[in-house]
Amino acid sequence: GAIAVTLMLNFFKQNTDVTPLLKSAGIIGLGTILLGMLCLVLDLTNPLFFWRILVFYNPSSVMSIGVMLLLFYIPLTAVLVLMSFADTFSKWPLLGWVAPLCAFLEKFRTIINAVLMVLAIAICAYTGFLISALIRFPLINTAVLPALFVASGISAGMAAAKILAAACFGAKESDPDMHALHKAEWPVMAAEAFCL
Repeated sequence: GAIAVTLMLNFFKQNTDVTPLLKSAGIIGLGTILLGMLCLVLDLTNPLFFWRILVFYNPSSVMSIGVMLLLFYIPLTAVLVLMSFADTFSKWPLLGWVAPLCAFLEKFRTIINAVLMVLAIAICAYTGFLISALIRFPLINTAVLPALFVASGISAGMAAAKILAAACFGAKESDPDMHALHKAEWPVMAAEAFCL
């Protein structure tokens, strides 16, 4: 949700600059998805065999579709974080290769951001599809669950990105990006309430 809303904001403003909000969204997006994957693997009946779902695909399975999305989303999120912190990383020993790599990737920033934005929204919805596939539980076996997960992910992502941007990257409440997200909170919360 943090990555989706931040990249939507950047596309709306036609801005490709690295902002405090983009840095915080990248950290939140990468950190939460990696933590989620770790929890998912540990929750499997046989965690050591998680690699099988990366090799054997079933296009009619919601789980396989989600894995395909995640196989692109996770590396692209890591690329976003790398590009956002290129100046910082290039000062570290043994990371001199970061600046030239990011200079090359900068040519594709618009494409990377567009694909990543679509994948972020798709993964929010995928989680809802995955849970709504549990037919044993009528309360959550509903078509509105993916929309609720998108609205909820965007709502939580906006809040988390704003907090981290203000706490760690010097974003001010009066910054245009922060102000835009603050105005967008009410419609997002209304959509979330409608889905509930």
